[in-house]
Amino acid sequence: MRNSELGRPGAARPLWSEADALRERVADAPALYGFFSFDAALAQRATHGHLRTNPAARAALIRLCAAPNTRGAVFSGRRIEMLQRRLRLHRLAYVGVHGAEVENFGLRLVTEPDLETAEQAVARLRKACVRTPALQAAGIALEDRVWALVLHLRHASMADQIAAAEEFGRLTAGETLQLRRGPESIEAHAHGASFGRAALGLLAGLRSALPVYVGAGESDEEGFAAVQRFGGITVYVGPPPAGTVARWHVADAREVIRLIHWLADARRARR
Repeated sequence: MRNSELGRPGAARPLWSEADALRERVADAPALYGFFSFDAALAQRATHGHLRTNPAARAALIRLCAAPNTRGAVFSGRRIEMLQRRLRLHRLAYVGVHGAEVENFGLRLVTEPDLETAEQAVARLRKACVRTPALQAAGIALEDRVWALVLHLRHASMADQIAAAEEFGRLTAGETLQLRRGPESIEAHAHGASFGRAALGLLAGLRSALPVYVGAGESDEEGFAAVQRFGGITVYVGPPPAGTVARWHVADAREVIRLIHWLADARRARR
């Protein structure tokens, strides 16, 4: 039986302390759809600051997607082509640029935003940023994701970060784009794109599925909220912040690999 109780902000509990009860739900569900944040759940940050795929993530996802009536999807603010190049799995669904891009091998009912308008707005914003001195400071970098533009602040001084963020916000306000904050970055992206909408669209292709959403950060909160409304299991990666709607949490990305294998084992047990 599904538990549709909504998560309470700051009330996320350690998942492994309730693993037995959750395992029963996972095993008994007619189907399972696992949603995983690439950045928070499947990647590791290298010493140079860039994300790289957790070596164990691919093998774990292969096991999960091979289980009976089980599907998986990977979500990221990055482009789908990067996710596919990193994971090289054909049985996964891929959601990129915060829901602006969706690719799936099965049925889906996902409505993407107006990508042509978003691309034009991002192009105008990029040109404006190039002409803005505060956005040319040392350590400031722009990343064009076609339907989103990311301002990376990691390597800039605090004063330059503040100035760049203010200018980027001002310029974005003049375009038909939304602002979203990430780890040491700010992103301007298309209206109507969200992980929550993409998750619900993918679930429409497997209506009997129990959804499991694993992630962390502002974009994943939208996914948590959508999956909660569907009676699913939501898992925050890392120490849960006070505002998360996720109901459970695991310590880190290494625990996510354990979680994926745990899900696969539970699904195999129902044979």
